[in-house]
Amino acid sequence: MEYRIYSDLQHIGQMSQEWNRVLAASSCNRAFASLEWYVASCRVQGSLAPYLVTTAQGPEITGVLPLALDSQSGTLVFPHCANDYNDIVVRRNRVSEAAGLLEYAMSLFEGRRMILTKLRPDSDCARAAAFLREKRHVECHFRSTKSYSYIELPASFDDYLASRSRLSRRNVKYALRKIEANGLVIRELAPREFDPMLLPEMLIRFAIDRQDEKSFFRLAYAQAFVREVLPSLFIKGYLKVFAMLKEGKAAAMDFYFFTHSGLTAWNGGFMPEIERLSPGTALLAFAIRQAIAMGFREFDFGEGDEAYKKHWTNKEYVVGEMELVPRTSLSFTF
Repeated sequence: MEYRIYSDLQHIGQMSQEWNRVLAASSCNRAFASLEWYVASCRVQGSLAPYLVTTAQGPEITGVLPLALDSQSGTLVFPHCANDYNDIVVRRNRVSEAAGLLEYAMSLFEGRRMILTKLRPDSDCARAAAFLREKRHVECHFRSTKSYSYIELPASFDDYLASRSRLSRRNVKYALRKIEANGLVIRELAPREFDPMLLPEMLIRFAIDRQDEKSFFRLAYAQAFVREVLPSLFIKGYLKVFAMLKEGKAAAMDFYFFTHSGLTAWNGGFMPEIERLSPGTALLAFAIRQAIAMGFREFDFGEGDEAYKKHWTNKEYVVGEMELVPRTSLSFTF
């Protein structure tokens, strides 16, 4: 196994084919763990310098640890902007390789800390912790930080609705009837029929319309970020867009990313004039139905403790944070 370090974004940007091949065989979220997300995150966050670690067997890259050096804190971190999860990109069930990547990154890091956040309990980072705790020259601390809500999907959408309260079922059916009665339709958009370059601007406009001053997309760097990543992810199929259309024009959109096991709700919005029609409820119902039809096992609502999620979900992930510290330096214990 050969380890390599990369710090030049231009060089990293040329690794797309190899990165995509490893990502496709991993359990990672396809968007959050993509090369596009990593490069754009480093580019729009001025305090972060790329510190990408790879493993290779011969000419083939087999694993990617997408880190960055934070100049403000002096720590190694995942640089990812506006994401819900982080992880090492390795083929499924290659936990020892994940541990090796982490250990190698620390061995060259001159006694500083590595702090890795937003780790699912089934992430390769979290599972690598058991390997790392056996190492004499590195301390590994893991703690739970927050809970994310998700749906463990049944075999059919009817089964899912039957598992919800009477009020929830009524709200979903009422929202779908209102959408239909007002001449709107919901469907998935495809790159061959919808210009990918329009997606960032529509998301920015819809999100700001919905959230006003609270919207993340009022920030210049957030707008630059989605303009860089969304078109490419849409073309690759890493991004699914479910849109509500009125006479062929989008009045609302929801954006979803996926892993090998399910969909993750990421962002979206709608025009203010259709708020009375409960477009958010109708779009979520449509997306859940689609996820079940695609054979997915889970529908993840990602980060955030918004009250509305409790009406839809039936499970939780306890997401964690891992800190690695060389034993030769002062260590911090949670």
